[in-house]
Amino acid sequence: MAGTDRTGGATFSAEDNDMLLAAVSAQLAAGAFPDQDGAILARLVEGLGDQRGLVRFGFAERLAAIGLPAAPFLRHALREHENVAVRRAAAKTFTLIKDPKSMATLGEALTEDPDPVVQGSAAGALAELGGEAVPLLLTILEDPRTSAFCKGLAAWALASIGARGAEQLRPAMESPLVDVRAAVVGALGDQIQNSDDQEALTLLHQALEDPSEEVQAEAVTAFGKLQHPRFLPVLAASLESPFSEVRKNGALALMKCRNGAGLPPLEVAQQREGDGPLATVLALAVTQLRRSLETGPEEEFRTGS
Repeated sequence: MAGTDRTGGATFSAEDNDMLLAAVSAQLAAGAFPDQDGAILARLVEGLGDQRGLVRFGFAERLAAIGLPAAPFLRHALREHENVAVRRAAAKTFTLIKDPKSMATLGEALTEDPDPVVQGSAAGALAELGGEAVPLLLTILEDPRTSAFCKGLAAWALASIGARGAEQLRPAMESPLVDVRAAVVGALGDQIQNSDDQEALTLLHQALEDPSEEVQAEAVTAFGKLQHPRFLPVLAASLESPFSEVRKNGALALMKCRNGAGLPPLEVAQQREGDGPLATVLALAVTQLRRSLETGPEEEFRTGS
């Protein structure tokens, strides 16, 4: 039986939800679901507020199976529903439906919803849209009103898109904003790994000369993730940077390389650092790399052109 909760939204008993879920599952299996019935679609969205996690997941799966006809009802819930569980589930369901028309609503949820889980799920749904979402994510990064947390989510989404947003990402390297350039650099590494994109590799090299410490540090991390022996000199050179974050990222990348060629520059950097702020990081990098070389066969970075 339906009732009203203290937030003003409709609530339904567990039995109501179980019966609806079973009926809709049968209709979908038979290819007979009335996907133009707005009342049923709205009721399915309300099912996302069920207190049982598996049942919420069941409603999300059915909504995803219905697809685009359910999107307007999910958008409405994501914008206005007072039950945070419904907003969370609606945002997650969009990762399955992948509806470009819902980008604006997802962008609003990322930047304006008071719940960080909703914000993170909205970022994940935008990442699933691939290159189409890149302009919106860049706009979020460029907006001075965007919080650091939301910028981090937008940067993560761009990195997740990676090679799928290649054409839209490259021009953003010319942005005057550090947050934008750093986010693009993070995505370039994925792009190179997946497609051996030489233009992206050139941009990554250029990022090493960026005036921003954050962008340079992101570029060093990206080179480390490429796991290619020809980039060992890049990582070694980063240990001489005047920026501590760049040196730290270079040390950690060399530590993970499991390549003996990375040990001498780390040892030199450790001696040069003395008791400086990165002494602990460099000591860890040297110790861990030595251990990895002693306890198992040396593993070169992946081969490639």
